Amino acid sequence: MPLLPRPSDPRIDVVACTFRRPGLLARLIDALAAQRLDALRLNLIVVDNDPLQSARTVCAGAALRHAGLALRYVSVPQQNIALARNAGLAACSAELIAFIDDDEQPCADWLQNLYRAARDYQAELVFGPVLPDYHPATPAWLIAGGFFERPRHPSGSAMPLPEARTGNVLMSAALIQRCALRFDPALGLSGGEDSEFFRRLYLTQCKAVWCDEAIVSEAVPPERACERWLLRRSFRIGSVESCQARGRGAHSGLARICLKIVYLWARTLLELVPASLCSRAHRLRVWRRGAIGAGLIYGLLFGVFNEYQ
Repeated sequence: MPLLPRPSDPRIDVVACTFRRPGLLARLIDALAAQRLDALRLNLIVVDNDPLQSARTVCAGAALRHAGLALRYVSVPQQNIALARNAGLAACSAELIAFIDDDEQPCADWLQNLYRAARDYQAELVFGPVLPDYHPATPAWLIAGGFFERPRHPSGSAMPLPEARTGNVLMSAALIQRCALRFDPALGLSGGEDSEFFRRLYLTQCKAVWCDEAIVSEAVPPERACERWLLRRSFRIGSVESCQARGRGAHSGLARICLKIVYLWARTLLELVPASLCSRAHRLRVWRRGAIGAGLIYGLLFGVFNEYQ
């Protein structure tokens, strides 16, 4: 089923979930209000996952600054990113739904480029690049190591499932309705809810493509630009992967996880001594493989590691 809506009514609901980042959220809303839209109509839905509703005043101020912006505020007081994303989906009424994170900044033609890719390639899902925006205090070795870089592809390329995420995506509302699909609240404090969401969407054989012109940048604050955060994120990724395999119950999936644990730990142990003589970035890559392996074990034994709790 093509993603393109009726030419006379190209409406897009943009969902931005937020949690206690008022400055970044205000910057995002300003950038969305400045989008070059041509015939498109943008409706912005801000989902506040803070029980103190810290984003409410941000949205009220933005509504005064941008009188022409259709802006809706939704409060989800229970901290859980999956519940917040589901509330965003429930608030949508347009044929197209875009997701963007509150710490991201879209280029001026972001939404227009996503829409054109959907139209030109008749796709039901369109993903775009998320480029790191480093804080000035970020260590040079960490930037050079590319730890926050993500793969890019030629526009129109099929989007690989392992790279699918909600940080920069346009979706067909009809596809979501047809699958009766929502984000899994069990992963709402660990992360990985978007990976599972798109895994289930891909099972429908929907068409998912890449749009390299639909660029957004993502702020990398100092508290993330460090080894501790990267290792913690790798550990969480491993725990989610093994927990999902356990939840699906297939013996082949569990066997694959066990083999992956053996491989990651064997490779980590073999590279520990040589890595001590290499660059700091190389050592971190070795330790991240070990952290994923440890997370896989944790997930099998205890379930997901709740990184955001």
